[in-house]
Amino acid sequence: MKDKTLASILIVDDYSKNLQILADILKSRNYKIAMAKDGFKALKFVNRKKPDLILLDIMMPEMDGFEFCHHLKKNNETKEIPIIFISALCEPDDKIRGFQAGGVDYITKPFHKEEVLARVETHLRLKRSQEDLKAAYQKLQRAYDELEVAARTDSLTGLSNRRDIIERMAYEKVKNERSGKPFSLILTDIDDFKRFNDEHGHDCGDFVLVSVANLMRSKVRKQDSVARWGREEFLLLLPETGLRGAKVVADAIHQTLAEQCYEYRHQTLKISMTFGISSFSELEDPEQCIRMADQAMYRGKKSGKNCIILSENKIPT
Repeated sequence: MKDKTLASILIVDDYSKNLQILADILKSRNYKIAMAKDGFKALKFVNRKKPDLILLDIMMPEMDGFEFCHHLKKNNETKEIPIIFISALCEPDDKIRGFQAGGVDYITKPFHKEEVLARVETHLRLKRSQEDLKAAYQKLQRAYDELEVAARTDSLTGLSNRRDIIERMAYEKVKNERSGKPFSLILTDIDDFKRFNDEHGHDCGDFVLVSVANLMRSKVRKQDSVARWGREEFLLLLPETGLRGAKVVADAIHQTLAEQCYEYRHQTLKISMTFGISSFSELEDPEQCIRMADQAMYRGKKSGKNCIILSENKIPT
C-alpha cells in the first residue's frame, strides 16, 4: 500500500443500501472499493485480492462477521488485514466481542461520513506504519546477518576465521561431553609460502591461498569446518571423526596437491602442504588439541615438509 489514494477496501454487508452508502463515502477519498453481500463471497475475494482494509457487518446470514473474522485471523496470509466492524449492535458487550474477535475498530449504524473516513484513514495509516516498520526491521535484520557472517568469515578466502572456528570447537567439546564421540583437527600450512610472494608478488600469494581454500572446501563433508587460522595456515574441524578418519581427509587434499598444477599468469605453480592431525579427548581442552596438531605439523616441517603427521607418530606419504 504505497499511497492512501490507492488503498483498497472491501465492504461486507448483506444489506445493499449499506453497501452503497459506505461506497459513496469512501469513493470521495478515491479508495478502491470492492463489495460482498455475504461472508463466503468475501472470503473468496480476500483470498484472491488481499484488500488493505475490511469494513465488516456482524449480523449476516449463514456466516456472521465474527465467524468471517475468525477465518481471516487463522490464515497467515490474511491475519494482518485490519477489520473494522460495522453494526447496529451498539452495546458495550457487542463491541468487546468485536475486539476480541480481532477487529481493530467498531462503527455503529447509522453511518456518519466524517467518522467513517476518520476511522478508515487512521487504520490505513497504522497499517502503512506497521508495514514500514516491518520492512525496516527486515532490512536491519539482513544487515545484522551480513555483519555477523562478515565477523566470522575470512574476507580473502571466504572460509571461517579464528573466532568462528574456536566457537565451533567449543560446541564440539560440549557434544563430546554428552555423546563421547570424538572430533579431530587438521592444522596445515602451505610449504614455502613466502616464495610465492617474493617471486610472483602478493597477488600470487592471494591466488595460492584462495586455491588451497577451495580445494580443502571441496574435500570435506557438510558438517566439517575449514578455517583460515593464520597467514598461510588452515585449520579443519572434523566432528565425530577419529585420527584415522582425519588422515583420510588429509590424504585426499595431499594427493590432489601432488597431482595438480596451478596456472597463474602463464606461470605453473606447484603447491605442497604439511599436515598435523590431533583428536580431542575428554582429558583435554580444544586449545591442547590445537597445540598437539601444531606440534605434529612442526615435526613434519622439520622432517622435510610435504607430509602428514599424526599427533602420536609420523605417517609417511
